[in-house]
Amino acid sequence: MSPAFTTISQFSYVVKDIDRAIDHWAGILRVGPFFVLEHVPYDTCLFRGEVTDVDMSVAMAYSGDTQIELVCQHNNADSIFIEHLQNHGEGLQHVGARTENLDADLSFFQSKSITPVQEGLASNGTRFAYLNTDAFPGTMLELFQIPDDIARAFDYMRKAAKTWDPEIDSPRR
Repeated sequence: MSPAFTTISQFSYVVKDIDRAIDHWAGILRVGPFFVLEHVPYDTCLFRGEVTDVDMSVAMAYSGDTQIELVCQHNNADSIFIEHLQNHGEGLQHVGARTENLDADLSFFQSKSITPVQEGLASNGTRFAYLNTDAFPGTMLELFQIPDDIARAFDYMRKAAKTWDPEIDSPRR
């Protein structure tokens, strides 16, 4: 048995100030434009098996085919993001990979004694699981299974990055 996902395509950073982080990535690292989703709604979110009420915003942009995600949690609900800030401060929290079969991937990782730390369903239909792979190489793995309209939105963001000019265009859309 092998995992269903094939490519790590996302690097996700926990930040305290999403605007400051966007300005850094766009102004210094020349990555943009960022698409900001405020107060991401969840149908279900579990942290270590318990329901949690995470209030977070995300900003996403592309560097080539790699998605850069900035996560800012607004409340103190138990989560991988708060835990990361407390233990490590701001920075790379997880890498992400799209999967067509989250259940098959979770079964594969369960056979390796790797289980979700946080998982759920976003209101946009995205299923996700953050796995406890952070002992080595030092970051968690997020697996996400997205509906077609979200895949099209990611394609739109990727295309926007190809024509974005940091000298004249806004870092946000």
